[in-house]
Amino acid sequence: MIKNALTYRSLLSLLMLLGLLLHGKTQDLENINKEDLFTYGGGISVTNTFYHSIGTPSQRDPYFWQVNANLNLSFMNIVNAPFSFTISQQNKSFSQPQPFNRFGISPTYKGLTVHLGHRTLSFSDFTLAGNLFFGVGLEYKPDHHPLRVSAMYGRFAKPVDKFAQDGQIYAIPTYRRIGYGVKVGFETREHNAAVMFFKSADDASSITLADSTAIDLSLTPEENLVVGVEGGFKFFDRFKIQGEYAYSMFTRNSNIPELFINDYSFVNNLAGLYTPNASSLFTNAFKGDLTYSGDMFQANLRYRRVDPGYTTHGSSFLNNDLEDITAGLSIPLFKNKLNLSTNAGIQQNNLDNQSTAQLRRFIFSTSANISATDRLNIGLNFSNFSTNTRQVLIRTDVLSDTLEFFQVTRSAMSTINYQVSKENRSALFVTGNFQDANDNQGNTSNFQSANAGYSFSVGKMVQFNTSMSFNKSESSGFTNMTYGPIIGASRPFFKNKVRSNLSVSVLN
Repeated sequence: MIKNALTYRSLLSLLMLLGLLLHGKTQDLENINKEDLFTYGGGISVTNTFYHSIGTPSQRDPYFWQVNANLNLSFMNIVNAPFSFTISQQNKSFSQPQPFNRFGISPTYKGLTVHLGHRTLSFSDFTLAGNLFFGVGLEYKPDHHPLRVSAMYGRFAKPVDKFAQDGQIYAIPTYRRIGYGVKVGFETREHNAAVMFFKSADDASSITLADSTAIDLSLTPEENLVVGVEGGFKFFDRFKIQGEYAYSMFTRNSNIPELFINDYSFVNNLAGLYTPNASSLFTNAFKGDLTYSGDMFQANLRYRRVDPGYTTHGSSFLNNDLEDITAGLSIPLFKNKLNLSTNAGIQQNNLDNQSTAQLRRFIFSTSANISATDRLNIGLNFSNFSTNTRQVLIRTDVLSDTLEFFQVTRSAMSTINYQVSKENRSALFVTGNFQDANDNQGNTSNFQSANAGYSFSVGKMVQFNTSMSFNKSESSGFTNMTYGPIIGASRPFFKNKVRSNLSVSVLN
């Protein structure tokens, strides 16, 4: 109880301090250039969630709180320093002993931005793709020069020792992972090009893994080096081509001694940047995009190929072992009151012919956005994905057999918004979603959801919204249905500097 009281007191003090900063008046020192020397801006969001279940075991904690805050400090409108952090009650000693879940600041001076703390940077999809790190980074993008430079150094994973009790794993152990990277290129309105590299490695000595009662997870330290290039240019005024290529050197167990690779001998001579061994894998990734922009329509053609096993520590998730080609078309009609778009293509896997299953997918999607009147807007989306899997069965009599598996997944979504009155800001909305899947083995599943509601204001300050929610899913003979009302209200205070929101839902 004492610990909880101190936590809430500290949280309250922090909120009061930030409130004074955010609502404080700007200092005017001798009216330099008729602009304020320092300006502040930002906000605080405090979320409290209460949960109670009747007739079934609770699926979550009865109470949860979270605080999100952002603060931007500006000096003479030249230097900007945004700062943000998140605090919540879900702090675990094995993953984040500090009370702050995340904190970071990114001051900017002209074309230079410096990132400190918990930040993200993105080089490309196949190298560094926005993974969260704790460290330092910079981006240099001058306004009147095509030069573009990005660099970072930081920790991507904290060391976590295996924690278990009675044979149950409560925390998945991880090594400390340090990474760094650089991207250098140029960018103009019609042309761009860049080279980049990203290096990361696990510290094998950062954890002990000495708990003999825990389940063996076969954890090994990894190493990764990715190099890539990207570029694009415009030609014939209406065509634009864009592409990216990346080469990943990935080692699954860096504890294994170095191995000289005959087929890739250059990887043994990278000045200590990378050390290959018997667990190393060398893979490629490529994507290209050709776009035509006409007076009445826009068309594109895309190709992507990612080798089996392609991995980069710079991305939290990346599909591999796939090759696809897609084409798309978008057309505005009736003075942009109707916008149509469609995409279709084919995707396949087993690019190295090492898998026993060959999968092919036909991809098709279309959407329509309709501005029927100034008050009525309609959105329609439909997609169809068919999957064909061919599996080869090897038998002991040297003969072989095949199994054919075919699946079709369809989904449709619609949204309707109608503004009833501008005076009291009242509006009606209806959304619906449907998805089903079936295969040639007789397996079926479907999901349906709908939401309809009405929002309105009372006076100029209070906004109400009411809705009914419905969800139903069916799969393998099981049906789960949830429905019920949702009621909410919001009101601003102190000249819109503070906004409160309250919502209550009762779901059966």
